[in-house]
Amino acid sequence: MNTPSRRLLLGAALGGAASAGLQMAARGETPAAPSVSGWQLRWSPSPAFDGLRAFETVEDDRAGSHPSARPHITTDGDAYRWTMHTVDRDSATDRQRHEVTGMRSPAGGPPLEWRAGETWRTTYAVYVPSSLRATTTFTHIMQMKQPGNGTAPIVVQSLRRVGGRETVELALPQSGVLVGRTDLAALHDRWVDVDFRIRIGDGSKGTVRWILRSGGTTLVDAAKEGVDTFLADRVRPKWGIYRSLGDTSGSLQDCHLLIRSMRGYQLVPGPSGTYRAEEAVLRQGRLETGPSGVAWASFDGGAGAGAEWTVEAGAPAAATLSLRYANGGAADRPMDVAVNGSRVVAARAFRPTGGWDRWETVALPVTLRPGPNTVRVTAVGAAGAPRLERIALG
Repeated sequence: MNTPSRRLLLGAALGGAASAGLQMAARGETPAAPSVSGWQLRWSPSPAFDGLRAFETVEDDRAGSHPSARPHITTDGDAYRWTMHTVDRDSATDRQRHEVTGMRSPAGGPPLEWRAGETWRTTYAVYVPSSLRATTTFTHIMQMKQPGNGTAPIVVQSLRRVGGRETVELALPQSGVLVGRTDLAALHDRWVDVDFRIRIGDGSKGTVRWILRSGGTTLVDAAKEGVDTFLADRVRPKWGIYRSLGDTSGSLQDCHLLIRSMRGYQLVPGPSGTYRAEEAVLRQGRLETGPSGVAWASFDGGAGAGAEWTVEAGAPAAATLSLRYANGGAADRPMDVAVNGSRVVAARAFRPTGGWDRWETVALPVTLRPGPNTVRVTAVGAAGAPRLERIALG
C-alpha cells in the first residue's frame, strides 16, 4: 500500500524538547517555537527514523503463538502497521493482542507520564481495511489504561456490532458511558483523522472528547464531562488490535491496521497566554502559512465556518479574550463567540481591515471555569469567517 510522505513537524516543546529538536534536525525538519500556552507538542514519532522505540512497550505476540509470522508490529513507509492472523493468540487464549503502549520522548528515552489533573491530546490518521471488521464481542484499536498487566481499560475505541450494524465507538467501560458512535463504513479502506482529548480526573473530574474526520467531513465530534478517567498511578495510551475470539458474526479474518502522523500534546495551564491557529480545531477551514512562517486559518465561504480552541484555567477567572483577524473583503464578516457552549456575543462584526495581510484585534470580556474551557467562533453570514491568526487570554 502506498502512503503519502510524512508531513513536517510543528516542533517539540516542554520536557525532552532539546532531544526532540535534535532528532527533528537529523530528519531535516525545523522545530517551531512553542506558543506561550495551550496545546504543547510533546511527542511526534517518525516510523522510519524512530521505529518502535517511540513507544513505552511493544506487545507483539507476547504468548509466542505464531513465531513464524513475527514481527506482527512493524513500520510501513510513513505508518506503523499491526498485522493480525486468525491463528494468533494472546496469553489468555480466548483473545488476540498486538499492541504498543505509551510514548517515549525522545524515542528510546523516558516515557511521558500522564498524571491526574493533566489534560492530554493525541492526533493521528488511521486506516482500517475492510478485512478488519466489527465484532459482537470486543475489538479495540485504541485504549487508555494504567500500567500493569490485567488492569481494566479506562477508555476504549472499538469496532462493535450493534443490532447487526458495524460501528466504531468510543466508550468508558468502567463508567458504562458511551461517548460517541458512527458507522464503520465511514472508516473502511480510507485514511481517517482522529483527535482524542482527555482530562485525567478521578470520580467526576474527568472529561473526554473524540473527533473523527474523513476528507474534510466530520463523522463524530462527541464529548463527555464529569466522568471518571483515572484508576491509579498514571494513564497511558495503547494502539493496535486487541480482540475477542468469541465473535458470533463470522467477522474474524486475517487483517491489519495502519496509523500514521501520530502526535501527542499536553495542555499547558493559563489562563493568560496565546493560542495560535495551529492549536485550533477548524470547521470548513484550513491552515495556511505566509513567507515569515506565521500560520493562520482560512475558511471557505458561508455560515458555520470557524475555529475552536481548548484553554486551561487554574481557577474561575474573568479574562479578556482577544482575537487577531484579517478581513480583506469589502463587508463585515460577523461571528458568534461562545465559551463552554454559552454564547458570549452574537454576530459580532469583524470589519474589513484593508487586506488579507493586515491584522486587527477584537477584545471581549469572558469568564473561565477551572480546568479546560472551549472557545469557539462561528461565522453567521454568507461571506463566512475572516482569517484567524490567534487568540489571547489575559
